Amino acid sequence: MSTTAWRFSGTEGADDAVLRVKQLDGQDLIDVRDVAVIRWPQYAAGPQVQEHVTDEGSRASSFAKKLSKAGIDSSMIESVKGDMTLGTSALVLLSTDAEIDTVAKAFEGHAMELMRSDLSVQQEDRLRAAFSDPSDADRGPAAGQ
Repeated sequence: MSTTAWRFSGTEGADDAVLRVKQLDGQDLIDVRDVAVIRWPQYAAGPQVQEHVTDEGSRASSFAKKLSKAGIDSSMIESVKGDMTLGTSALVLLSTDAEIDTVAKAFEGHAMELMRSDLSVQQEDRLRAAFSDPSDADRGPAAGQ
């Protein structure tokens, strides 16, 4: 299992990503264990957190989650909150068994940045490469920064 945090410009970007991730989960392209959305709207004094946004609410799924004890670590959420900027949103995703190239293709054209993860450096590099915009390569090494 891995936890990744993705930043989006705008406060609705993470909400759109949740819908995409749920679709991919339904197609067995990723196994979503938990999702949190963090937003920092223009009117708010600080980031707002919404945890467990994919819970379906049934007793069976709630019981299964308690048994598996899968959940995003609170220290990851606090770290991401600390990295947020006004007017942005973030998706914090606990998942396993991701078909990375297929998932990346589903997010093509959506500006997103890997903020944090519990992956190794090599795994992060592979993830960044899969999710990078191919047009960034045309603009040189400073592109996308």
